[in-house]
This record gives sequence, C-alpha cells and structure tokens, in this order.
Amino acid sequence: MSIRFKLIISYILLIFISFSIIGVFFNLMIRDFLINEARQNLIRQGSVIQRLYNGRISTPEALQSIRYMPQFRVGGKILDGDLLVVDLNGDIVYSSKQNPFGGGNRIEYAILDKITKEGSYNSIKIGNIDVVAAVFPIISNISGKVIGSIVMYTLVKGIKIASLQIVGVLLKGFLVSGIISLIIGYLLSKSISAPIAKLTEVVEKIKNKKFGEKVEIKSDGEIKLLADAFNDMSVELRNYYTSQRRFLQNASHELKTPLMLIQGYAEGIKDGVIESDDIPKSLDIIIDESIRLRDIVNDLMYLTKLETHQEGLKMHKEYLKDIFDECIEKIMPQLNKKKIKINYNGNDAVVKCDRRKLIQAFMNILSNGVRYAKTAIDVETHNHKDHVEIKIKNDGRKFTDEELNNMFERFFKGDEGETGIGLAITKAIVEWHGGTIEAFNTDGGVCFLIKLRIA
Repeated sequence: MSIRFKLIISYILLIFISFSIIGVFFNLMIRDFLINEARQNLIRQGSVIQRLYNGRISTPEALQSIRYMPQFRVGGKILDGDLLVVDLNGDIVYSSKQNPFGGGNRIEYAILDKITKEGSYNSIKIGNIDVVAAVFPIISNISGKVIGSIVMYTLVKGIKIASLQIVGVLLKGFLVSGIISLIIGYLLSKSISAPIAKLTEVVEKIKNKKFGEKVEIKSDGEIKLLADAFNDMSVELRNYYTSQRRFLQNASHELKTPLMLIQGYAEGIKDGVIESDDIPKSLDIIIDESIRLRDIVNDLMYLTKLETHQEGLKMHKEYLKDIFDECIEKIMPQLNKKKIKINYNGNDAVVKCDRRKLIQAFMNILSNGVRYAKTAIDVETHNHKDHVEIKIKNDGRKFTDEELNNMFERFFKGDEGETGIGLAITKAIVEWHGGTIEAFNTDGGVCFLIKLRIA
C-alpha cells in the first residue's frame, strides 16, 4: 500500500470521525437551544394573555371567554402552539385546537399540580405526547383565588424536526467542506508522495553505484530538508567511492614497487645473477624496501583506526605553546640541516587534546614545511571566542590546483612526497578533535590553517 493511499484513507477517516462527532454535538446543542427558545416564546405570549385576563374573570365558567391561537418562530421555522384553558379539576375549558393530544378533554391527574402552579417546563407529557409548556394561573376578580390556568405548549416533535432540518443544512455544508478537504488532501498527499517517489528512484540508481545523482524537489519544509540532505549524501558517497578507487589504485602502486624490488633482488641472488660482491648491497635494498613496506602498512592501519575511531584518545587540557615547543625541539635538527628558521607568534591557548596525537599532526605539517620551505616557517595562533586558529606558513613554492584538491587524500604525494599518508593522518587527527584543517596559497608561499576548540 503506497504512502499516498494511506494518507488519503487517513484523511477520509479523520474527516468522517470529526464530522460525526460534530454532527452529534450540534444536534444535541441545537435541540436544547430550540427547546429553550420555544419556552421563552411561550412565556412571552402567555404573560401577555395572563395580564389581559388576570383579575377580570370571576368564575371558572367565565374561563371559556379566553380565546387565543399561539404561533411563534423557532430557529427560523414557524411552529404552531396550542393554548389550553384548564379549571382546577383539570377539565379543559378551551383549546385552540379541536383535537388536542389525540382527543380527551381532561388533564391527567399526574400533572395536575403543575397545571395549577405558574412556571415553565422544557419537557413534560400531556397525554402521551412530549411538550414544552408554560403555565399561567388566572385569579378571580371576586375571591382573589386561582380559578384555573392558561397552559401554553408546543410539541417537542416539531422542535426536533426543526432541529434536524438545521442539522441537515449544516451537514450539507460539512459535506461540501469535506469534499473540498478531500481535494486539498489529495493534492497535499501528492505533494508528499511525489518527492518520496523521486527519492526512491534515485535510491535505486545509487544502489546500482550511480553515485552523485540528485533529486530536484520543488517543496518547502521537512521534505526539502530531506531532499537536500539526500543530495549531500549522494555527493559524499560519490566522493567517497572515488577516493576509495583512487586509494586502491595508489595503494596497489605503492605496495607493488617495494614488492617488485624485493622479488627482483631475491630472485637475482637465488639464480646467481647478482655477483657475490653485490649481494650485501642487494640484501640492504631488500631490508630497506621491507622496512618501507612495513611503514606503509602500519601507517595505513593507523589511519584506518583514526578514521573509524578505533584508536582511543587520551584527552587532557594542554597549553598550545608547550605542544609547539616540543614539536620545534624535535624538528630542530632538520631545520638546522637545511638552514631554515622557525618563528612562533601569538597568544597561548588551552585546548583539550591527546597531546601525543596532536604533536604527530603538527609534526607532519612542519616536516612538510621543512621539505619545501626556502628560508623560514612561521607559526601563528589567534584566539577567538570558542576556538583558536593556528596558521603554519612556509615560503616554499605554491600548491598546484591538483595538490589543493587532493592534498589530504591517502597516497597523494607532491613532488618530494614520501608515502602520501602523512597529511591524511593529520586531517583525521584534527577532525577527531572536533577541528578543521585546510590549505591555501599566500602571497609569500603556502599556509595550513587549523581550527581547534578552546577548552
């Protein structure tokens, strides 16, 4: 079942349940309102009649002179009422209708006490019929006592019919609203399902290793955010896949060279091609290449542990200047050999780091600087609110575009590079510390910019 179909079904159920609940409540509320409105109408009209006849009639027989046909509007509908004139025995002296309550000329004894007391009633039974009634006693002008009552009433059945008619009109409005809501829901479900369908299509392409595919979605909100995140992921997968292919190619090349040398000299010694005087030299080459091969493998394993966070960090608060002092002390022999000066400028900062690994990261950059610098290496630090910027500059040749784009890739080597893993390890260490690293050209050479969080 598609998500679009589920959305539409959910929307229909929501509308149906909502309208059902609203319809029931509206029916009850409207009926109560109309009954109260009818009672108020009866009270108003009955009060007028009571004022006309009260104190002007002497005997119960004179009650027959009362004549009135009540009629009133309830909820926009005209309802017929009835007026009864009843004596103290419950006998109906006068009725505005010829056949009240389906016949009979007497009020039941059970409600006789209500007939002789002034008041209004939302729902009582006269005969077997539910009515809304108002009672108005008539006082004799001679004795000053109640001689009978005027009973104004209307049938509850008529009020219910009026209520149902009003509810029917409302339900028609709800039906139109429901249809419009369904159309809107259909369009909304399409706006949600269509982007998901596009995403699914691109996912199938990525499954088939067509990395870098993007989905174009004209939408806002979470769907747009999802599409943007998906596009970024697609690009990252393409870049990762490309880097992995490049890594395998470069790794095979880097490993193949020492292996071929080792194999060639070993076979030469075995086959007697290499003269006895040259055997020690050949063995030294085999040993050197074996050591180089071991170093490449160790660096690869170490880099993999860094990138997958398998290599633990021992974090402590350290002063940045102390770390660079140790780095400069270690690299001083190489600086003196090439007659390169190193300068440290800037404010000190406290960073939370694994000192040994951060020293390794800085040493890789400084060693790279020694390799290319002409006369000087400059280290500058600048403190900001929540991080410190570290600039390591040298006055050597500028980076090429290819170097800038691939400098931190594994096995990418410059003109005088060694294994091509050092800067990749540096980037992994810096990023594991929550920092960033980038390289760019300057007017006087090149610069590595590192940003680390201040402790």
